[in-house]
Amino acid sequence: MKRDGAGEARETSESYFPTYEELAAELLDGLERASLVVHDVGHELEPSSGERTFHASVRLPTSEPPHRYAATLHFHWDALLTYVGTYGPGSDCELYHDDEEICTHRRTPPRPFVELVAEFDLGDGGYELRDLSEIHGWLGTVDGLLLRAVPDQEGRTVRVGLAERDGGIWVERFHAEQAWYLDLSEPPDLNPACQVIASTLKATPALADRLPL
Repeated sequence: MKRDGAGEARETSESYFPTYEELAAELLDGLERASLVVHDVGHELEPSSGERTFHASVRLPTSEPPHRYAATLHFHWDALLTYVGTYGPGSDCELYHDDEEICTHRRTPPRPFVELVAEFDLGDGGYELRDLSEIHGWLGTVDGLLLRAVPDQEGRTVRVGLAERDGGIWVERFHAEQAWYLDLSEPPDLNPACQVIASTLKATPALADRLPL
């Protein structure tokens, strides 16, 4: 397997293909432009495969400790994205066959996709349910509030984590999840996603007196 062609692929290809570092930097810049405070930034690397994971926590600058309302962000960068991001579009040919073989990889630019996920804590948990129907009311409250704060937003899910303990049903976690599928075949614009995160964080404190959590 030759390495000479990989560098040439990056120089001659007109396709955009970001590196993990470029996407992480653009996300952090977008969060800063949205006036969010970012902390606990982490970059995990699996040495054997090259897979990488980004995660961070964000909050509003006006939040007071203990920062009850915050969001955690993460995205996964798989091994093939690491390889192509390092050696350039077209380098993935070498993973499947020798240079002598005729293929279409170099004429078909890869389309990298990454899922960015934001999780918003909506309550502290530790609440024993009196009746399962309570959950339906909570979900309606959350959906209505977030719909007003961020209209027409796709990819949002509200999740309730339950556990059986001491003969009762307890709510252990209540959170909303927002996902974006990013097509990175062009330089990403993460400003809209970061603005959605900021708007959601501004809305969630209104739940404090509407939910028992």
